[in-house]
Amino acid sequence: MKLSKSIIMIVLLAILGIAAGAGLKVYTILHTKSEDILGTIESSIDSGSAQYAALKEQGRFNILIMGEDDVEGSRRSDTILFATIDIDDKNMRILSLPRDTRVQIPGHGVQKLNHAFAYGGPDLLKATVEKYLGQPILYYVIIDYVSFPAVVDILGGVEIDVQKRMRYVDRAGKLDINIQPGLQVMDGKTALHYVRFRMDALGDIGRVHRQQQFIKALLKKVYDPRILVKIPELTAQMMKLFKTDMSPALSIQLAGFAQNELGRERIFFSTLHGQAAIVNNLSYWVGDTKAANEFLNTPIEMLISGDITENKNTSNFAGLSLSYSSAAEETKVNGEVMGTEKAQDKKSEPGISNEELLGLIRSMPESIAVLNGTGKSGLSAEVSSKLQKIGIDVIMSANAKHFDYRSSNVVYPINAKSGVKKTAQTLGKILGIPNNLVRANNQAFYPSIIIGHDSKQLISRIDKLIEISSQ
Repeated sequence: MKLSKSIIMIVLLAILGIAAGAGLKVYTILHTKSEDILGTIESSIDSGSAQYAALKEQGRFNILIMGEDDVEGSRRSDTILFATIDIDDKNMRILSLPRDTRVQIPGHGVQKLNHAFAYGGPDLLKATVEKYLGQPILYYVIIDYVSFPAVVDILGGVEIDVQKRMRYVDRAGKLDINIQPGLQVMDGKTALHYVRFRMDALGDIGRVHRQQQFIKALLKKVYDPRILVKIPELTAQMMKLFKTDMSPALSIQLAGFAQNELGRERIFFSTLHGQAAIVNNLSYWVGDTKAANEFLNTPIEMLISGDITENKNTSNFAGLSLSYSSAAEETKVNGEVMGTEKAQDKKSEPGISNEELLGLIRSMPESIAVLNGTGKSGLSAEVSSKLQKIGIDVIMSANAKHFDYRSSNVVYPINAKSGVKKTAQTLGKILGIPNNLVRANNQAFYPSIIIGHDSKQLISRIDKLIEISSQ
């Protein structure tokens, strides 16, 4: 499986089919140079535009990817991805934007982001995202949900490990979702239901992460050698799936760029950080645009230096940096930071039976995230794997925003539902985290363990729990 290829490679497959039909040589894919791409774009856009200025100054450009849904004649976009392709520094960053993000839509006032597509199609959604992020967008790609299941079926389905039962009925939207938990091969209809489901504690944020999990599963199938014989049928169907204002020639060049110059360590995924809020009796996702632009603009060396090891059993994404508090914001006791060095000296031995441990884990109603607060490569993946061995459901493994956590913390969202808070408190109890370091945080959207520089003590405790769970 070639996970070093980007999500954009899937999008480009359709346009490659168009290019082939137009008589363009796909051989070009293997011989694309950075200056060829820049030259193609420069020749096709206004030299006085913001897009041209960004391309000349930074050597990069932005693409908006959106999923189009048509419910009884009402067009909307439930999937919105902002992708930055950096030709000069050879990296790609993909930011997922929740559809309920509170934004200013030109000509329509403050509303949810996906309403922009309903009002004015891709052009208005593009203008809205440009205004919201302060980033010019050069091209857009639209994915048609109606044709989506057929592509998955041609691939022979995709394998997804479903964390919990997903049940939802929406007669107006013609949705009847009923997916059982467990590892399974989904057909096209089920896969579409999986990426559209949002009726759980995490709402649209949960759906965003499931969509990213699906992308990884789809990549695995696309690059399976056995799929090669289905390329003609697959290409024909994918030509129906995608619409874009990008030229076939540029699409081929970008495919070559992704093929030849983007390794795993240079492709990064993230989600718009923020928090849920009720404004005028409407639910929104209030995004943190500052954090989003930090992700999009941070020097590539800083992103590469973090924990980018992928764990195939979790939904982590290379380079994802979540905005959690730094060690300087840890709770102080008697004038000093309360570190787990002292606390875990007292609690280094779990002191519970197999039955008690199982009971605690069963009482955790929500999945958790594991965040690396040290910068040590592979640490979040290691801890995630160990926690899964004792039965804790880890939905995401990634980096914390800072790498200076002296002590391990457990955080959960402010105004979290009781189940989320209970999960965080139980997790803290299981891992021996002091109560003052189990706390609400305005950037958290999962109950999360942030691994500090006391990681040896934390891992030692988890290892003991693994021994207990096997008794």
